[in-house]
Amino acid sequence: MSNGLTRHLTYANLIATTALFIAIGGSSYAAIKISGRDIRQHSIGAAQIRKNSLGGGVIKESKLGTVPKAREAARLDGVGVERLLVRCPEGTIAAADTCIETQARPPASLHSAMLECAATDNQSALGRRLPTYQELAMALTHNEITLAPGGELTGEVSASTTTPGEVEAIYVTSETGAVALTPDNPAGAKSYRCVADPLNR
Repeated sequence: MSNGLTRHLTYANLIATTALFIAIGGSSYAAIKISGRDIRQHSIGAAQIRKNSLGGGVIKESKLGTVPKAREAARLDGVGVERLLVRCPEGTIAAADTCIETQARPPASLHSAMLECAATDNQSALGRRLPTYQELAMALTHNEITLAPGGELTGEVSASTTTPGEVEAIYVTSETGAVALTPDNPAGAKSYRCVADPLNR
């Protein structure tokens, strides 16, 4: 058997077989031996890197610059975040997502109180407004303000129980949020306070 194999073994067969083994094993040998030191800087482009194959352990995030749009997102018309914090206007305190005046105003009818609030801080649109029942009750419950003697108006109304077609103002009568109705006229005047939207300046 070995004599038959030897007879057919020629120099060309030997060279071809050797080349075959080098071709099969040579590529895996090269892959094992290549390291980062063997790769010239900037010689591998994005097309040669498999998507999502590089993670935070490989990339030095401290070396990455700020994305231009992210830099602009941190500012608004040149104003930094610290100047965009919500604040209440002077003479008001934050309560129930709005700003309520710390001092109650003298008694007035519902209509007059609404006009007075609208004229406060008025630039080109309506200024302040009367608080809702919830806003006033929340401020009282959390001891942010003290209820004026005789109760305070809210901006909410109910159909009049005495005069058809008319409305009566809902006003808060106690620190615990009890309510009553008062007519929208000078005889039904009650103390009130206005609420304002928070400022961003």
